[in-house]
Amino acid sequence: MDEDTKMSRREWLAAAFSGLSVLAAYGVLAAEGFLFLVPKKTKPKTRLLFAGQIEQYKIGQVQKFFDLQGGEILVKRSKEGFKAFSSTCPHLGCKVKWEPDQNRFLCPCHMGLFDPEGKAYAGPPADAGQSLAPVAIKVDEAGGVVYIEVEDKGPGRKA
Repeated sequence: MDEDTKMSRREWLAAAFSGLSVLAAYGVLAAEGFLFLVPKKTKPKTRLLFAGQIEQYKIGQVQKFFDLQGGEILVKRSKEGFKAFSSTCPHLGCKVKWEPDQNRFLCPCHMGLFDPEGKAYAGPPADAGQSLAPVAIKVDEAGGVVYIEVEDKGPGRKA
């Protein structure tokens, strides 16, 4: 190589940094494009549904409510407080019933038995280690009101 075609150190560094800058810009553009195409994971919106006055619940009593999609929710009061569960058995989707005299939930399809905390202790749900799905519940002691928190999948919302 002769002296005229030889690149100086300054020219070589300028070309190297220019190339790296272009690569970085395209990398950022590609990452932003990918993030634009991938949907964001957002926490589902919820609503509080009125589930009655505290004094309406007797200890050991269960009341039925429905969420915004028509799913049945069982709200139970015990000495420790309030609990809420989906009434759908996790085994095959049958509806469980509260048996106050036995202090348990019963799934009539395959005689699945659940304790007052919703944990299965007999039948196919117990064999599979399944429990009733809990539903968030809020108790406003000052106002004397019970609310169940349900996912808001109303019109215009994705499931």
